[in-house]
Amino acid sequence: PLSGTGPCPLTDGGACATSPNYPGDYGLGQDCTINGVPMVGLEVVAFDVEPDSLCDYDYLTVNGVKYCGTSGPQGVVPEDGVIERKSDESDVGSGWKICWAIRPPSPPPTPRSPPPPPLPPLSPGFDVAAASEDKLRSLITEAAANISIYLPPGAHFKLFSQISCTSTIKVTVASSGEGSTLDGQGETRLFYLSGGCSLTLRGLILVNGKALSLGGGVVSATGGDVEIIDSTVKDCSAGQNGGVISAFRSGAVSLIGSTVTDCSAGIRGGVVY
Repeated sequence: PLSGTGPCPLTDGGACATSPNYPGDYGLGQDCTINGVPMVGLEVVAFDVEPDSLCDYDYLTVNGVKYCGTSGPQGVVPEDGVIERKSDESDVGSGWKICWAIRPPSPPPTPRSPPPPPLPPLSPGFDVAAASEDKLRSLITEAAANISIYLPPGAHFKLFSQISCTSTIKVTVASSGEGSTLDGQGETRLFYLSGGCSLTLRGLILVNGKALSLGGGVVSATGGDVEIIDSTVKDCSAGQNGGVISAFRSGAVSLIGSTVTDCSAGIRGGVVY
């Protein structure tokens, strides 16, 4: 068991020991021994003992090796579980603090995750598929030409900020079957268009878009056309105008074969403004 003799106290719940009066200067002629120290690498928190080339005056001994000055037994494993401290009758220092926390064994390595399933085959007329919100966002924001993006049926894309398109291109985002969900989580609108960008959303479920001002689902400010086709839109809101779509100085706005439920605006246009 861990124990000590002399004036060197055990601290930190028995995980460390210090020189007398630490962090103040230790006294003269104060010897001590600490027994039962775990066989782990020691951690030297502080070490300032009277220096000497042979460590003949004030020193700490671990495994028969003396340590003095400012070089403590960092990383040394006390094979006999003993740390001894000696000091003479002249010169002092601010002392030392040494710890030996027992670390739990390392956990087994985490098995490798299986590779993601392959994307479903693209429907005719699509350029690329997106399996994640990050991929969808980068495809749109980095597009330099018209692009059509296929989202796998049943996928749920959670947006933490709006996806922006600011160049004169046409972006189509579509799915098939049960559709994919674009979810603003009640925190953000889904899309922001400017610079002549046109957007077509087809076969999607658009939910929880929210804007403090304009366009809970899509805002088009000097954008192109906005189309929502064969989609479901619900729980979208805008603090001012256009619960689903707000467009100004933009192209045509169309909702074709789509259903809108529980969408609202604080001032005008619960669906479109």
